[in-house]
Amino acid sequence: MKINLDEIFDYTSFNIDRDPHIILEENVCQQCDQRACVNCCPAACYTWDEDNKKMTFVHDGCLECGTCYVVCKNEAFSRWRYPRGGFGVAFRMT
Repeated sequence: MKINLDEIFDYTSFNIDRDPHIILEENVCQQCDQRACVNCCPAACYTWDEDNKKMTFVHDGCLECGTCYVVCKNEAFSRWRYPRGGFGVAFRMT
């Protein structure tokens, strides 16, 4: 079965943990000139507000792919880990 990236959320469910598995140091993001996480996150968890010079991250829809961690040249994460057992994304491909 081929799945289009736009359809991935039709085949996923989330058990959201109140304790985020990723903690972003927003002050580090203010110094970034690329903001690759905004462009690379397939779940669009990152939003840059140019007017307020503020990065927002919402972990609720995170696909746990690690792309943000790989592309962040400024190491803006004080914590990046997978969610605790029983929490996070569940992919249903059947």
